[in-house]
Amino acid sequence: MAKQLGRALLVKIGDGEVAEAFTNLCGLNSRSLTINNSSIDVTTPDCTNPEGALWTATLNGLKNISVSGDGYFEDSVAEARMNTVAMGADNACNFQIVIPDFGTYSGAFRIASVDFGGETEGGVTYSLSLESNGAVTFVAL
Repeated sequence: MAKQLGRALLVKIGDGEVAEAFTNLCGLNSRSLTINNSSIDVTTPDCTNPEGALWTATLNGLKNISVSGDGYFEDSVAEARMNTVAMGADNACNFQIVIPDFGTYSGAFRIASVDFGGETEGGVTYSLSLESNGAVTFVAL
């Protein structure tokens, strides 16, 4: 697979309608997606040789996907939707994260945080942090 441009990795927010449409959060200059897998320790000694080496045994634990990004605030429709969801009583909505020439992760994500900032000689910036809220699907290209 050929290398891809980082700016082609997209974070898209759903509009919440029945036939949901997704809009790119265009102002994000950096984006990352992390797949977290925890394990449950179920290690027990060997009954026939309890003094022998004790090897870790695990079961699958919780899965979680976190997404983060930061960039320049553009006052777009997508960013207004992001703010509405973040300020709402239920701060979750559907997102898609598109990794170019690889696939799309889709599911409900909670907006864990949105931070706005600005310098005297610069534009308004924002940072976004998302945490999966239920199962996330992946569709390969």
